[in-house]
Amino acid sequence: MTTNRIFLLFSVFFIVSACASAQMANNPTNNPEQWVSQLDADLADARSQDVNVLSPGLYDQAQSSLLTAKQALERGGKLSAIEKYVAEGNDSLKKAEEIAQVSRTILGETNNARAKALKVGADRLGEPYMAVERQYLKLTKSIENDNLSYAQRNALEVQGAFRKLEIMAIKKSALGNARKMMADADKAKLQKIAPSAYGVAEKALNEAEIYAGQNPYEAEMISQKNLHAEFMARRLMAISESSKTFQSMTPESSAIYVENLFAQLGQALNTGDMRDKTVDAQLGALAAAAGTMERNNLSLEKEKTNFQHEIAVLEQQLTGVQGVSQEQAAAKSRLSAKSAFNEQFNTVQRYFDADEAEVYKQSGNLVIRLRGIKFPVGQATLTPENYTLLSKVQRAIQTFDQPKVTIEGHTDSSGSTQTNHELSLKRAGAVKTYLVANNTLPENHIQAAGFGPDRPLAPNTTSEGRAINRRIDVLISPTQAP
Repeated sequence: MTTNRIFLLFSVFFIVSACASAQMANNPTNNPEQWVSQLDADLADARSQDVNVLSPGLYDQAQSSLLTAKQALERGGKLSAIEKYVAEGNDSLKKAEEIAQVSRTILGETNNARAKALKVGADRLGEPYMAVERQYLKLTKSIENDNLSYAQRNALEVQGAFRKLEIMAIKKSALGNARKMMADADKAKLQKIAPSAYGVAEKALNEAEIYAGQNPYEAEMISQKNLHAEFMARRLMAISESSKTFQSMTPESSAIYVENLFAQLGQALNTGDMRDKTVDAQLGALAAAAGTMERNNLSLEKEKTNFQHEIAVLEQQLTGVQGVSQEQAAAKSRLSAKSAFNEQFNTVQRYFDADEAEVYKQSGNLVIRLRGIKFPVGQATLTPENYTLLSKVQRAIQTFDQPKVTIEGHTDSSGSTQTNHELSLKRAGAVKTYLVANNTLPENHIQAAGFGPDRPLAPNTTSEGRAINRRIDVLISPTQAP
């Protein structure tokens, strides 16, 4: 900013300041309650525009004048005194707004860094945030005191501090659970019990921490790395439990334990009783059985591909036949749409585990009933634990060609009907926002609806029934109805 521009801003500030008292003196109303109420509203509006931090001293003066005016009004003070306090408050607020504009100009990038940090919840970090906020207020107070050089010299340092806070907040939000799991592992001294598994889990968390620090806005990849870190932490705990179990066993008991595990796998793969064979022989037989199953699946896939090719050839021949009626063409189109829909249905079913979602067809729509989605009680905030499931929903939607999607929110009957309707709509809206933000579909292709407790799947008289009724349903409508 040039010296002339700064001088011009301060010139405007002093001119407005000089006019403020005269404007109050000519106030056309003699209603002191209205004066106080208007000043209160103006201060609230200024706070919403961050005037309280962009010009903290003058804003506090205006706030103090308001408090004095309110006290005088409550005790029935003189009209002239109340008018004086309100005029002083207006005067201070006008000056604060002018200084705030100067602060916005000088601290533009620093203000942006602060806003980004607040957006991701940096103010919940406690003292680390308060320490940087105090540095920031020194900048704005120096501008109030006409010490612009101090603000300009130190703005970049404070900007960097807010950037670090933003990354800290992102890490805490995304990696908090993995950090806690490793902290619990440290308390349980699992490094001594399973040092190798501990090292792998620690490495996974460190990689997630580094990636989040270098790429704080790559939410999807951060989520994946966090889930990997959580998986490795759970694996550490599982291996530690197994290690404790084997430590308490004799060598023979350990061998019988492993034998029983192999027997269960053999039963599932129809390999017969192999308990008279060595461990290596059993492993070889199980691997061979699994390979045979995989080859059979590939053969079925090949047959399916050949069948689809034959259909394509027949359709090409059918297209060449002269005089095909509109009715036959429509029937072929319906058959093609139905075949495509069934393929898409089978594909989407394979995306989800049984505890994550139920996928079924309903009146030409594909419905994904999300069993695994979790919301905090009474809230509509999507936590990172839901990102993997929602990524699968995104993949399912993208299996279709630009479909229409409806996100339905449902609740149980606990609480008021109105509250449940609002909560179900907000939760559906949160899912819609996630899908739109991750470029699943254009916003006008997705709508959110909340039905509250109106469409129960089970009686609300039991906790199990209520849990079933609290759900999110995703309805996918293909562009061509099957």
